[in-house]
Amino acid sequence: MRSIHFDAQGFSRTYWDFFSAFGLFFSVFLLFAALLAWQLGGLPAETFARMRPTAWALAICFAAVTALSWRYAFTTPIVFSTIITMCLIAAAWLAAKKPI
Repeated sequence: MRSIHFDAQGFSRTYWDFFSAFGLFFSVFLLFAALLAWQLGGLPAETFARMRPTAWALAICFAAVTALSWRYAFTTPIVFSTIITMCLIAAAWLAAKKPI
């Protein structure tokens, strides 16, 4: 992966560069998602009522991550992404049932 170089829009890159970049992109996304979920969990009920679409978007995004994990990954990411998805769906579902 490190020995084959090719030009990508004026830059000399290897497959290792792309592999590393996607791993780092994914790590940054997971950190952002964890912080977003934490912030959503601490919102007052009135404010969270306006943020329900964001909560559902996060849950749907993690459902896609879970599907991709089932297709391309191995046990640990599958288990964690499944648990996270279930928690996010439950949180969004229960938040929708709270009176405003």
